[in-house]
Amino acid sequence: MWKYLEGFWGGEDKDVPFVNLEKIGTLLSWLALFVTIALAVALIVYAIVIRNREEEQLVRARRLIIGMVVGYSVGVIAVLGLLRLIFYHYDGKINGNFWLMVGLFALLFVGLVTTLALYKLKVKGAKWYGLAFVVAFVVYAIVIACVIPAKSEDFQPLDGKWQMPLVTCVLVAVIVTLAVLGGDKNESGYDARALTYGAICVATAFALSYIKFFSLPQGGSVTFASMLPIILYSYMFGTRKGLVVGVVYGMLQFIQSPQFYQPVQVLLDYPIAFGALGVAGIARKIPGIKGHVLAEFTVGALIAGLLRYVSHIISGYYVFSGWKMEGYTAVSWAFVYNSFVFADIAIVLVVGLAALSTKAMRRAIAQVQQPHD
Repeated sequence: MWKYLEGFWGGEDKDVPFVNLEKIGTLLSWLALFVTIALAVALIVYAIVIRNREEEQLVRARRLIIGMVVGYSVGVIAVLGLLRLIFYHYDGKINGNFWLMVGLFALLFVGLVTTLALYKLKVKGAKWYGLAFVVAFVVYAIVIACVIPAKSEDFQPLDGKWQMPLVTCVLVAVIVTLAVLGGDKNESGYDARALTYGAICVATAFALSYIKFFSLPQGGSVTFASMLPIILYSYMFGTRKGLVVGVVYGMLQFIQSPQFYQPVQVLLDYPIAFGALGVAGIARKIPGIKGHVLAEFTVGALIAGLLRYVSHIISGYYVFSGWKMEGYTAVSWAFVYNSFVFADIAIVLVVGLAALSTKAMRRAIAQVQQPHD
């Protein structure tokens, strides 16, 4: 026991903090995992017990559940997030390249929020502001792609620099097309309810992403249903809003675990991969399952998870092929390594279907869900 506890303290190396933050963070993550599972089970049982109560009592219960979830999420993010950032500071991952990518994401976030606000307020020239924002974002992205060199050492990306951006653009076009086609024609704008639920879902997903069953050496992890809040948001509010929320969540994922080797790789592994989760709501428009909540949720989650998987495969093939296992080709290793996404999807399906099986959860979703076409 004493030898294990000794692992929490840094050695003689001056660059290692006196307290081993990585091991403390891992211990707290495991503790948070068990607490989260217990809390999730308790909330599901509570929802089942009160399912036949009067509407006024159900409203109070929903507020209580939301308050508990948000409070718990903020606590997890504050504690584990701070430890992670401090550890990455000592590990050298928070450098100039990190801040350049954070600046790109900040520009994207501020531009989207400002443009949506101007459109909602019907301000003159809103479309010109939106166009200027797009131009600024593209120019910034091009500059970063030209200025930031690929990480050296043992990192050897495949030849053919034009192929990776081209394939990435095709994937982005597919995701955006599905988001547009999956949206309802009568889908309303970003009202207070949509913004509030979006913030809650992003915070909850971000907190759950710290609670991991295991992490892989070259990036990627299996978490306790961290994709579920984004998928549920898309199912409730539509694919267009879901796409935006997913992209925001992807930006936060980069800040949480900054695996940086190439600018396009960052886009693929973070905002594109997690933005793809926002198209889960497209299953509401698929004939044959339309109106069947459990079937819609299952198909939507599988579509979203598959798109995330493809995004990681593109990144894995073009960027991480030099680290493939012996006996595998670059393509086969990319497929095998990133199969952890399916474990994540399986957990999301188990937890999500259990939650959606309760009348209280279905009623809560029905009250905010956009009407079908």
